[in-house]
Amino acid sequence: MSTQPNYYTIGIFVSIGLALFLGALTVLGTGALWRETVTVETYLDESVQGIDRGSQVKMRGVTVGRVDEITFAGLKYPGSVDPGDRYVLLKISLELDEFGVPDQEAFERFLEQEIQKGLRIRLLPMGITGAAYLEMDYVDPARHPPLPVSWEPRNPYVPSAPGTFARLEETFESLGNTMAKIEEMDIQKTLNHLDHLIQSLDKSVQSFDLAGISARAEVFIEELRETNRKISGLIGPLEDPEEKRTDLHAVLKDSRQILQKVDKGLDRLQIDKEGGAADQIARTLDNLHQASKTLPETMDSIDVTAASLKESSKSVERLSSRSYTMLRSQNEELRRLLQNMQIISENLLDLSQDARKYPSYIFFGDKPLESEIK
Repeated sequence: MSTQPNYYTIGIFVSIGLALFLGALTVLGTGALWRETVTVETYLDESVQGIDRGSQVKMRGVTVGRVDEITFAGLKYPGSVDPGDRYVLLKISLELDEFGVPDQEAFERFLEQEIQKGLRIRLLPMGITGAAYLEMDYVDPARHPPLPVSWEPRNPYVPSAPGTFARLEETFESLGNTMAKIEEMDIQKTLNHLDHLIQSLDKSVQSFDLAGISARAEVFIEELRETNRKISGLIGPLEDPEEKRTDLHAVLKDSRQILQKVDKGLDRLQIDKEGGAADQIARTLDNLHQASKTLPETMDSIDVTAASLKESSKSVERLSSRSYTMLRSQNEELRRLLQNMQIISENLLDLSQDARKYPSYIFFGDKPLESEIK
């Protein structure tokens, strides 16, 4: 049996494998070759660790593009970038089919509208491997305004928002500043002030004269009742107000009739005005005539005043009754409130004493063990 290799057979297998490989590349790459994309720019004021060329760009979890270029903005726009602004420029290829727009002009109009609604690009971690990707999502545009740029971007610009790493870094930095301020505080002085405040509050609660307040309230209610009785005696009993009103109207009606008769008699009376006595009588009668004209109005005013006085008396009586009822119902609640305030003051006093002995108890919540104290 011949052991010589059959180069013809090997060549056929190699040719077939190469043809299959080229066919697979053609099939897999046809979609990418004929897929229309648009290039956009964004600038990040943070580290882009975990992002590289070819990293995915997603919009709410859906892949819509890839990163094409990563560089500093100052290298692409020399002379236009402030040296203090070390912005990182990312060029991104976005697929138009994923946004449902036919061409680049329509996409730019769509992009401008979405940016006004809060569309931003931010850096998000991809698991625990250290890799990251870019996420396009909507945020509050007032809280995340676009970064200030002094140049004109060559491609459509999409603003960025702080990523997860940047927010964590800001949180830790803020926490560190807070702890530094706490260390600079005079804890002992603060505890002394707290102790003084608790003692003052305790003295105020103990000096609160509840019995005196109740006695003064009862005196006030009794005075209201006495005033009500005096008003009732002035205008008469209120058992039958309709009957009183009828009698008062009858008296006023009779008074009007008498005044009308006097008015007619004065009109018929003719007095000789030649003598001094006659002139005086004439003037007196004229004054009486004028007074008789205004008397009906005065009686009407008296009627209205009497009715108002009755209503006022009723209101005063209702007020005194409600005040007495409210005071009796709130008396027990006020006593419980004062007892609770005294308990709170005692608890605060205990807290201040523990804080004075163990300052760490305020921040960590655990007292040191007896073995640690010894």
